Amino acid sequence: MGTVLVVEDPLVSKLVKSVLQRHGYEVKMAARAEAAALLEQPDSDIGILLTNSPAIFLEFCERVPLLYLTSSPDMLLESAFNWCRVVIKPFVPEDLVRAVSELAEAV
Repeated sequence: MGTVLVVEDPLVSKLVKSVLQRHGYEVKMAARAEAAALLEQPDSDIGILLTNSPAIFLEFCERVPLLYLTSSPDMLLESAFNWCRVVIKPFVPEDLVRAVSELAEAV
């Protein structure tokens, strides 16, 4: 499946990383610029992008699954990605794990 790349505010990133690692997922946290650089690499092992700011990653929408973490989803952004799941904030850990699992199976 590859690594879950988390681009979120620090508190949410730490929570997401903790939850996903407990369920066996490899997780990397990054700032926006670093995340874009990782996604641009031809040998990138990023399997899922998890962010609350999908607009800045539209150039990757055809090849990187998106887990969109938000309190008010933008349906146009959501529909731009070939594979997308939305998790509404606030969320429970089970919702997060379920969405990652669904994306991993869909790709």
